[in-house]
Amino acid sequence: MHKESDGEEPLSSLKSEMKSSSKTVQDYATEYSRIAEPELPISSGFSARLNMLWDLAGAVPSQTEGRVLGIMGINSNWRESDVRSWLQRDVLPPRLELHNIVKFLVNQLQGSHNVLRWEAFLIYGSPIVPSPVDTLMYREDQARRDIATMIFAQITEKYQIPPSAYQAEVAFQRCLTFMHNLNIYELRDFQPGHMEPFKNYMFPSTKK
Repeated sequence: MHKESDGEEPLSSLKSEMKSSSKTVQDYATEYSRIAEPELPISSGFSARLNMLWDLAGAVPSQTEGRVLGIMGINSNWRESDVRSWLQRDVLPPRLELHNIVKFLVNQLQGSHNVLRWEAFLIYGSPIVPSPVDTLMYREDQARRDIATMIFAQITEKYQIPPSAYQAEVAFQRCLTFMHNLNIYELRDFQPGHMEPFKNYMFPSTKK
């Protein structure tokens, strides 16, 4: 009886393809040496995501109120220069150190959270790893609300939108939602090119 294929190539076929490969071991070794990188690539946005997790955990002061010293108080073995690099220069801590930091911070959050997902998100960011921050958690975080307030002020000033043209709380929540959708974790993530899309999303009645 003929057996239909289940979509997987027979092992014998794969072995045949391997045998017919024109590359030698030396070819693979040369290719590996050619594409190997001397150091890991920068995890762009890592510091912003890490700061957001510290904000959500609430274990230390804000970035403007002594965060570095607060973090050093948690582990006296951490050096100030290293902590500043983690928080400000997108430098990753050693692998085990990062794992333990994330495990500690996630333990401070309410609800159920996956430590490994958070760890991967800090390293790679969205969209490679979907954000583990749900909309409600994002909206309730004071640091994100402060950023939304500054964005709100910039947009209403730039486009001269009077208070009579909108419901403040509705527009503010739209701002937080759009920030979450665009993965804006710090004010520096908000770029000039964001102004008009934010204006249109927050104040749809002003669109021409």
